[in-house]
Amino acid sequence: MATRSDPLPIPNLPGFIFCEKLGAGSYGTVYKAKPVQVSSTGRPTSAAVNRPIFYAIKCIYRKSLTKSSQDLLINEIKILKQIKHENIVEMYDFKWDDNYIYIVMEYCAGGDMSMFIRSRQRLSEARARPFVQQIARVLKFLYEKRISHMDLKPENILLTSVDKPQLKVADFGVSQHIGRHGSRSIRGTLLYMAPEILSSHPYDNRVDLWSIGVILYECIFGRPLFVCSNVEELVEEIKSRAAIDIPSDARISADCRDLLTGLLKRNPDNRITFQDFFRHPFIVSDIEFQVTRADKLLQQSVECEAQNNLKKALDYRVRALDEYVSILKVDIDDERRRTLRMKVKHGLAASEILKKRIRESAMAPRPLPTVIPSNDLDLTNNNELSKAYQHCLNGSQWMNTFQYDRACEEYEIGLAAMLKAAKTETDPAKTKILHSVISHYLTRAEESKEKYQAQQVEFEMDKIKQDSVLDSTVTDDLNVNTDKKASNMPQNCCLQ
Repeated sequence: MATRSDPLPIPNLPGFIFCEKLGAGSYGTVYKAKPVQVSSTGRPTSAAVNRPIFYAIKCIYRKSLTKSSQDLLINEIKILKQIKHENIVEMYDFKWDDNYIYIVMEYCAGGDMSMFIRSRQRLSEARARPFVQQIARVLKFLYEKRISHMDLKPENILLTSVDKPQLKVADFGVSQHIGRHGSRSIRGTLLYMAPEILSSHPYDNRVDLWSIGVILYECIFGRPLFVCSNVEELVEEIKSRAAIDIPSDARISADCRDLLTGLLKRNPDNRITFQDFFRHPFIVSDIEFQVTRADKLLQQSVECEAQNNLKKALDYRVRALDEYVSILKVDIDDERRRTLRMKVKHGLAASEILKKRIRESAMAPRPLPTVIPSNDLDLTNNNELSKAYQHCLNGSQWMNTFQYDRACEEYEIGLAAMLKAAKTETDPAKTKILHSVISHYLTRAEESKEKYQAQQVEFEMDKIKQDSVLDSTVTDDLNVNTDKKASNMPQNCCLQ
């Protein structure tokens, strides 16, 4: 039996050339693989025309399998053999030799949803909605078969491409049929795990609804629902009875907020039902409604611009463009697509003009707050005030490096503690100095917030421009030629 220091045997599955490693899980490594045929002379030939160009092959080293990982593997193969769906990664075959068990699966070139979110920091509602709609289709399919996925998370949601991604749910190792009496087993990933799984009571398939809520939250806000420094804190957060807070200033529609609130109910009896989830307005596709909503945002932009509220006008215009581009990704009506492309083209040009006008107005001089030296504040024997002041100094440092989101966080923490200290300060002289310091950093915090918002608008516009280019405003022939060039490029095939 191989020890930890012994090198593992090289995976070798006849009919495939193994390329780069795509990832490694708890009980297997996944490789990108290219199919080959062997001629009568024993030489590899090109793959059959009707076969995929690439596959993803999970290689499980047989000697490393424990009893529990064997059960997970058998369960995954069993589930995948039962289900076929356009939004579920397809298993084509599974084989084995003396060293490995091989699961031959569909290859998804766009990476996973976690990578997609990180590349964009966060997703607008218009971008997140198609993903959640596709997950809902998978959930409806599984619900009808009485299967619970039990481990829905961005890392287990793969994308067929980056430009026009179709979602594919993967990793059914911990999936299960939950009977009428429920289940008590602890399964899944803690960060996306429903509270009832950690209770001592039976739970049912409503745990998947909670996971979708956590995924949607992460898409919209660019951060996990719970941010903790260790596992113990995370467990306490999940088991807490406190209601989940959806930030009131979030730029999301009433439908999106309503769905998030319904999914993130700690008590499954209060959580949105499957039936209501499947027919929720955020889930049900209505392209005409989406176009109307985007047109309304565009009209609001025009009205704000007429009132010389340029920042609000730019915000509305970028949100409208984001809606238009998200519709282009799924719409099949050629005439409407042409109209939307024209709106995006004109909208981007108008947005650049708005940005220029905002920059010009920002160049006008405005009074700066008086800088308060640290020795004016009496920080002796006041640890809380000292920490608060340090947070504000940190905020200024983050501003100097253009990391305005971090600056906002530091200012928020520091100012909250300073305002608390100001309420309890009884010395008039110290109170006056403290109010001056608070006024100074409030102005800095507001400036940081404005710069962060401008930064986000710029970031969103860049993504819209990229997506509008990827949407093929040129001929389809160009895309075909590009695909051919890509397929003819040499691949990093390293294992045989």
